[in-house]
Amino acid sequence: MSKTVIAAAAACALCAGASAQTATISGLFDAYAGTLQYSGSKRVSVVNSGGMSTSWWGIDGGEDLGGGLKAEFKLGSYFLGNTGASGRFAGNETFFSRNSYVGLSGPFGTVRLGRDGAPNFLPTALFNSFGDSFAFSPIILHANVPLFNGTRWQSVNAADTGWSNQIRYITPNLGGFTGSLHYQFGQVSGDSSKNNIGASFLYFNGRFGVGGFVHKIRIDNPLPGTIGDIKLGFSQQDAWMLSGKAGFGPANIYANYEEAKNSNYAGPPGDAKSKTWSVSADVAIGAGKVMAAFANTRWTTDPTSARDGSKRETFSLGYDYTLSKRTDLYAVYMNDRITSFDRGNSYVAGIRHRF
Repeated sequence: MSKTVIAAAAACALCAGASAQTATISGLFDAYAGTLQYSGSKRVSVVNSGGMSTSWWGIDGGEDLGGGLKAEFKLGSYFLGNTGASGRFAGNETFFSRNSYVGLSGPFGTVRLGRDGAPNFLPTALFNSFGDSFAFSPIILHANVPLFNGTRWQSVNAADTGWSNQIRYITPNLGGFTGSLHYQFGQVSGDSSKNNIGASFLYFNGRFGVGGFVHKIRIDNPLPGTIGDIKLGFSQQDAWMLSGKAGFGPANIYANYEEAKNSNYAGPPGDAKSKTWSVSADVAIGAGKVMAAFANTRWTTDPTSARDGSKRETFSLGYDYTLSKRTDLYAVYMNDRITSFDRGNSYVAGIRHRF
């Protein structure tokens, strides 16, 4: 259960009439064991963190300013539960890489300053049967997880699932529709062209919904990468996605389609394009649900290169069993295949707990 600290008592002791402020500590711990093998990799037995959801902890809170206006903040940090290390992976990552923002909300919507979600994240994570699984959701793997195993397989999306140095505006809920505008300052001295811009939307009506995003990327995240190289040696990415879901009886069906183009806005001509599609479903059975998902990504390049025509296909099948409101058990089989590389098969079981 979330732990809430009420600061009003201390504030009132110092200043009568001070407004109430709250801060909440919450998070999620996910760990799994089994054998893991992506295409082109050798099989390895593991105890890893973040199977169905990336493990994280954080603090968030706000203050009612009156007149419908509210101040808010959030600090969120990922961690590797199997080793105790911070972050999602070893390397180029800030401590509060999940969230680090302060903002104001009211009848006009919400404005946030700092590090917050990128346009690509929710239209992907909310519209597939494996949710925000960066280990086993085929569409998440293809869109956001590069491989460093000799296949040189790159993720489709540039700039991570969170943007730093960002101004984000979120509309009020308008009959089930919410929109989000994102602008990330590159903060590169002498080069104002280095920035990211994007937009996303979500619409839900009962168990039916649609979502999507569009972005133009010129800098990496959460820390700057090599200037002029955001993906595959190119300096710019333009991408868009449409997603949808529909619920029928015990089942939910999801679909996604994305196109991305990597090119240079200044410099040598040429490009690398990807087209990605995915279908998935979950069906309630007993105290849990069966999940199945498939994603396909194909690359084309101009001029022709070794990546031209390469394809990846990933299929995952799992069962998620609910023990309580905060705890569930899961088991997953995943099959992964990249052009010209051996097929990979993974078998894991894990536990996820929210606090």
